Amino acid sequence: MKKILFAISLFLIFNLAKAQDLVKKIPSNAFAVATIKGDNVFKLMFVKDFNESFLGKKLLTETSKSLDKEFKSIEDFGINLNKNMYYFNQLNDSITYNCFLIPLKDASKFEGLINNKNEKIKTVNGIKTMVMPDSTSIIKWNDNTLYFVTGSIRSTFFADSTKSAKYGIKEIRYQNNYDDLTDSATIVTDTTYVTTAEPMVEEVVVPAVQEKVQKKVGSKKSTKKKSLSKKTAIKPKKSKKAIKTKKIKVEEAPIMDEPAEGTTMSVDTASVDDQYDIYQTERAEQEAKKKQLAFVWMNAQADKIFNSEYESISNNKSYTASLDDKAIAELWVSSLQDAYNSIAPEFGTYGKAGIMKGYGSLNAKLYMDKTSFRISTGLELAQEQADSYKKIMNRKLNKNFLKYINSEKAIGFTSYSIDTKAYLEEFPKLLKQTYGSFLGGKMDEEIDLGTDLFTLLLDEEAVSNVIKGDALLVVNGLTTKDVTYTTYDYDDDYNRKEVTKTKKETLPDFLFMFSSEDNRLINKLIKYGVNKNYVSVDQNIYKIEKKKSPIDIYFMIKDGIVFFGNSLTEMQSISNNQYQGSISKEHKNLLSKNNFTLLFNSKNMVGKFPVDEMGGEENAEKLNSTLSKMGNLYIKSNPIKGNVVSGEISAEIPNGHENALKYLFSLIENATK
Repeated sequence: MKKILFAISLFLIFNLAKAQDLVKKIPSNAFAVATIKGDNVFKLMFVKDFNESFLGKKLLTETSKSLDKEFKSIEDFGINLNKNMYYFNQLNDSITYNCFLIPLKDASKFEGLINNKNEKIKTVNGIKTMVMPDSTSIIKWNDNTLYFVTGSIRSTFFADSTKSAKYGIKEIRYQNNYDDLTDSATIVTDTTYVTTAEPMVEEVVVPAVQEKVQKKVGSKKSTKKKSLSKKTAIKPKKSKKAIKTKKIKVEEAPIMDEPAEGTTMSVDTASVDDQYDIYQTERAEQEAKKKQLAFVWMNAQADKIFNSEYESISNNKSYTASLDDKAIAELWVSSLQDAYNSIAPEFGTYGKAGIMKGYGSLNAKLYMDKTSFRISTGLELAQEQADSYKKIMNRKLNKNFLKYINSEKAIGFTSYSIDTKAYLEEFPKLLKQTYGSFLGGKMDEEIDLGTDLFTLLLDEEAVSNVIKGDALLVVNGLTTKDVTYTTYDYDDDYNRKEVTKTKKETLPDFLFMFSSEDNRLINKLIKYGVNKNYVSVDQNIYKIEKKKSPIDIYFMIKDGIVFFGNSLTEMQSISNNQYQGSISKEHKNLLSKNNFTLLFNSKNMVGKFPVDEMGGEENAEKLNSTLSKMGNLYIKSNPIKGNVVSGEISAEIPNGHENALKYLFSLIENATK
């Protein structure tokens, strides 16, 4: 019985701890959520170690100077470092909210960070609220939670005259006719966040919003201040300015017929300076109203976060499926279509036409352990789209490529492998999905005709035999060589003379290869190049003669592989079956199991850059020291699982470092020395 009660107690404690996590306060319609898992971070580096690190000392020193107080530890900020901290973005057609949820351990210590004691802090039901001086941000907190929100009106929202009129906003353009605002125009709280008939905004101190407009007429300057009401409803004042008739004394007019001396003329329009002053004043008034409107919406949203019950992001299956307890940081974006809409509002209807249709949520996770740090990403696809990509990615790298890799020598390599035939067959479908949505469905027939014509003109089988769809690029080193180039000198009479000069350049030694089963087309291209003197040949090795690049490029075809490289010796050894390759088991697995790979071996770069190109001996030593302490960098794609395509970026840490986080801190410190 005791064991059962103990198990029930543990279960209740676990669920209580889970319920207290601030993720419960993130609305289910959040567009993006980022998490820093304090518990996992400070398992890798104790608070004491962070305080004594370069970044920790810098943070504490600068904070102490800024607030004129002494901070000895980041724990003095009052934040609960063992719990998750969140950022989330919430958007609609009218406003974008950027929000931070931070767990507090000691609220009094946090309040000690408020340097300006004149800041007005209002407390209601244990919740404290402070409005930033410019009224663009709000901070709310209680004993265990800090919430910071800033909002910005979306520019496209008030482009709609109907919406603008609803909120008493008008578009101001230079030299426009400035019509009166209707006296009945009022600011209305965003209905997305209103939960009661009486908005909670009236319970919060709202500072007046001030706008300053610099007016310049001749050498005189004037400043106009405009304060808006603290209430939700705003009745704007008449903003139209009467334009008085001016009488100007004209003494001389060189273009027109000269009037009699002392003649005066009447002008019914204001001067350019006066018109610009009116425009600036009117515009400042409208911007102030937009700012106040944003504040009203922000305050209602912040009040909901603290005081209302609603469905949280923790009930979103896509979000919860992306989480991993081992990650130290995570990012989740609800939809790539929404992401596209948010960064491309200037596209108007095209920005909402479904150009990213088929691409679902995106997630990224950061891991750090004793051997490496790693970033993994995942992208959800519609099932039809996932099926297409599975066909396209159904190919492995040509195993014969692996014979031409020397793991000990290579600075890096990159590879890809796709099924060319499948790609050409699926391409029309993917094309229609993307551009059909972009055109709003108005050209479906034309797109169908174009994709059918594309399929008719191409023989997918024949093309896939020429270019199978797999390739590998290996960089084996760097070589410094003298390169000639043409420039121009000028004599004393500015006559131009062509001059050939020489300079040293550091160039990569590379070997590129791709698979080809049908060489007839390639052979015809080679024959054409030889006939036109674009290409020369020595035995079965060809050299490109006419080129803009300073690198000599050689190529040949052998054993179903087309080789390109800039080392004649290397090409000859391949041709004579004398090439000495030695690939490690790790690199072999990396290339064989993934459709895309990239490797960078920083240690093999040490000493390869000329000192004079690095700006001196000191800079060269600094770079070589950093490179020697770095491990290998990898990028790879993973096989599609279900309807999720994913990939990874990882970097090894060298021996002698306790874990990846401490190693990263040491790199940052070395780079700043």
